Amino acid sequence: MAKLRKIAEDILRRYPDRFTDDFEHNKRVLQDLVDAESKYLRNALAGYITRYMSRASGAEEEEKGEDKAEAAAA
Repeated sequence: MAKLRKIAEDILRRYPDRFTDDFEHNKRVLQDLVDAESKYLRNALAGYITRYMSRASGAEEEEKGEDKAEAAAA
């Protein structure tokens, strides 16, 4: 699994604007970008990227919420 994670992170570094937190969208993007050897590999990569993007967007939303709370307190 570590190899899968490294591959997914490399793809995200190269194409950060092509992925979202939607699994089906990420699967289609990967089909165009990567010559995946199997359906399992493509789905595993899409799943990792989807989780990564979901966490990243969640962290951004938390930061925005904290900024709004600080502004309201001031």
